[in-house]
Amino acid sequence: MRRGGSKRVGVVVATLAAMTLVAGCSAGGSGTGSLGETSIGQGTPRPSAATSGVVAIAPASGSVVGGQSVTLTGTGLTGVDRVTFDGVAASRVTVAGSTRVTAVVPQAVDFQPATAVVKVFRGSTEVRAASADGLSYGWTVTTGVDREMQYAFAHWRTASYNPAYYDFNAVGGDCQNFVSQSLAAAGLPQTDDWFYRSQSAHSESWGYAPTFDDHLEDTPSLGFTKRTDAQRSQLRIGDLAYFDWNHNGVPDHVMIVSGVSTVDGKTTVKLVGHNLDADYRDLDVAITKDHPGSTVWFYTLPASLR
Repeated sequence: MRRGGSKRVGVVVATLAAMTLVAGCSAGGSGTGSLGETSIGQGTPRPSAATSGVVAIAPASGSVVGGQSVTLTGTGLTGVDRVTFDGVAASRVTVAGSTRVTAVVPQAVDFQPATAVVKVFRGSTEVRAASADGLSYGWTVTTGVDREMQYAFAHWRTASYNPAYYDFNAVGGDCQNFVSQSLAAAGLPQTDDWFYRSQSAHSESWGYAPTFDDHLEDTPSLGFTKRTDAQRSQLRIGDLAYFDWNHNGVPDHVMIVSGVSTVDGKTTVKLVGHNLDADYRDLDVAITKDHPGSTVWFYTLPASLR
């Protein structure tokens, strides 16, 4: 246990006035694909477009979160240096001879299912698909984190809050409520310590960031792993970020990781959440400009949701 007290989870059956003490983002009030290296053939003449063609992509579908490695096969692929999915560049494009290219699929737009047009380039020249129908890749919702992010991006805007849940902005902030909703959509089972039944019947941990932070740290069986800011390169989409604006060791805000990229050794993290509703809030801006000197820590999702 932390902070010298007993575990702060339990049932809240209260009036709105009482809920003010046990809901929201913080104790003090509400807070407001890795880019890999490209390897191209060296010392080999670049084939002309007329002798090149992409035949297939495998696998042809995968998670809306992206991150899956795919293999494109064909002829005359030496020198390929870019692959796009609906215009979004893949990472870690690597040529393995003249007949095979591998790449890592980017995330789907707003994490929604879609069929992406796949294009392959050598410099500014497109390497045409062998089939007149071209190549396509299906972004699908198959895992817990897919469901988490699909839900989060459907409900992060003020105008799209889910009316099935009480809006905790009236009693301290809605950030933890939004995270709890998204985790429930991912398939994290509700328990006696973490649940929502109605506006007047829910666990404190459902809508109050400090209590859910305690719940995650005190219940290792849930499978979440705590990380420091120095470990941000280990983050993945769907993980949780807790912020301490007030330098007292108690979280004031929580968001969900919506993007992670590493360029020249620097990892950039983007976030989605309520209270300063945002889909791609920059982590470094939050802790250096919006709230200078703030601290942040993370919880990575359990394997069961991946």
